[in-house]
Amino acid sequence: MRPDVGSLCRIEALADGVFGFAMTIIVLQIAVPRGPETALWRELCALVPTLLTYALAFITLGALWFGNRTQSEFILRANHTLVWMSLGMLGLVVLVPFSAALLSSYPLSRAAVFVYGAHLTIVFAVHGSIWMYASHRPELLRVGITAGYRREARLLSFLPAIGYAVATALGALHPVLGLVGYLLVPAPLVAGTFYRWLAVVHARSADALPGSSLLARAARARSPIKGF
Repeated sequence: MRPDVGSLCRIEALADGVFGFAMTIIVLQIAVPRGPETALWRELCALVPTLLTYALAFITLGALWFGNRTQSEFILRANHTLVWMSLGMLGLVVLVPFSAALLSSYPLSRAAVFVYGAHLTIVFAVHGSIWMYASHRPELLRVGITAGYRREARLLSFLPAIGYAVATALGALHPVLGLVGYLLVPAPLVAGTFYRWLAVVHARSADALPGSSLLARAARARSPIKGF
């Protein structure tokens, strides 16, 4: 046993708390109208950009949390570097309410759209980097994760970051294009398409194992990707 390597349980607990905190903070940005009752409908309509940004940020954080949850099914142990990479990602996650509030205040501003997209690009890139780091260290992973899967999943784990980078670039050209991109990027994550793709990659890598098909069946049985 090494003092710099331990269970992932404490990181998972901290991550759940940070995600819960960030997802709660964004709803606190929605202020109850304080004007006269005769102006209530007008004030509610004025809240539409804030409500839409809340929904967008909540869905994005939910997709990122689900990705973090999936990673934790593969990664059983964390060393010193992996712990600090995870803490760095959580530090970025807790800033999402700020970038979301900026976007809701200036929804058609190139600067606000760029800041929001750049923030999410960095968060998802760090998330992908965590898998990149862990996948090169089988001693940190669950037994049964094949080398083929580890290799292919490295690229797949960066697809959301690449999508947000493209959406951010489009937003720099026109804010509406960026906003549309921010809606589309998490769609495969929310719909489960991305994880069904991962499951196919894992099954294919298990089938490619040398030796009898029994090894492949055993690898699939130990796969954390089920139910997508």
